[in-house]
Amino acid sequence: MRHFHTHIIFLLTVVAVLSLVTVALASPREALNQGLQVTGTAGSLTAATGAGAETTDLPTLLGRVVNVLFGVLGAIFLTVVLIGGFQWMIAGGSEEKVMKAKGFIINGINGMIVIFLAYALTYVILYALGFAITGNAPT
Repeated sequence: MRHFHTHIIFLLTVVAVLSLVTVALASPREALNQGLQVTGTAGSLTAATGAGAETTDLPTLLGRVVNVLFGVLGAIFLTVVLIGGFQWMIAGGSEEKVMKAKGFIINGINGMIVIFLAYALTYVILYALGFAITGNAPT
């Protein structure tokens, strides 16, 4: 029965996320494109289309992949913490359920700490490599 609750929570989370996607897709195309353009400009991203398209070097591409990977992992561990909090709320005073919920929360927090430390370490290593290759500090 305990696993049933976890599956229901997961299913409800997936449905909620998918419903948000449909709301975003229902937006007028011009507003959506304008929002993407603003976000891309703020993130120093350019559209790679046509013959004069800007090519991306390998370090930049790897940096983007690492950023996306860490973002996804952070979202996963945040979800684990939220599931643990929800399980604690519905524990109804059962010590066993509370301990299981605390385990979820502690594991989620430990996962986020590992992700942040891995991100910091990756940033420092890539910064040092960029400095060693180019001779000046990257911005």
